[in-house]
Amino acid sequence: MFEDADGLEVFVNPEKVIWVRESRNQTTIISCGHEDKFTVRLAPSHAVAALGKTVR
Repeated sequence: MFEDADGLEVFVNPEKVIWVRESRNQTTIISCGHEDKFTVRLAPSHAVAALGKTVR
């Protein structure tokens, strides 16, 4: 569960995460494929750690 850039709570399934990218204004974009993208208020390293994923 994350807080997105609009302050809403969103659930991101770690099994479906394809990539995590840093955006501007201290936000990170998490992609689960196609149009499933979430912008969260976390640094990329914090987002990856919260998802329980290893960094490649």
